[in-house]
Amino acid sequence: MTELFGPGWGNYAIRGILETALPEPVSLVPTTPGWWVLLGLVIGSAAYGGWARWQRYQNNAYRREAQQALDTLEARVRSGERECLRELAPLLRATALAAVDNRDSVASLSGAAWEETLLQMAPTVAPLPVARLNALAYGPYPQASENLEGLFKQIREWIRLHEGAHD
Repeated sequence: MTELFGPGWGNYAIRGILETALPEPVSLVPTTPGWWVLLGLVIGSAAYGGWARWQRYQNNAYRREAQQALDTLEARVRSGERECLRELAPLLRATALAAVDNRDSVASLSGAAWEETLLQMAPTVAPLPVARLNALAYGPYPQASENLEGLFKQIREWIRLHEGAHD
């Protein structure tokens, strides 16, 4: 058998060259303390942001509950159940009580003082018709033809935009 490629075959310029060894892979672990401090700050900021967001979510649980109760009342009114309108004023009062730290300052209010407090809690919302809410709560049932959509919309907006003690 003859040798297919003899000693004179191939590129003479690369004969005797040794392959170079590859360097060690670069580690992704930081080696200086500054990077560890920066990593700690980023993790701490993310943890604080998550905690603050959770607190805000927890503090606004009463808003979600009030919105859900208002939606239920509105559905009941649309189905023809007018006596549930008596629950609007207590729902608004309960929402305002949940929003403040000093419940005694809100619980005893009535009339113009109550209306002014509601306006102070949500200055960007049109004043709520407290007299109409009281009439719905304590007066005779309203006529079936009376339009209540605007009232529900106004209360819903107040619940969404009022400023509570934890805002």
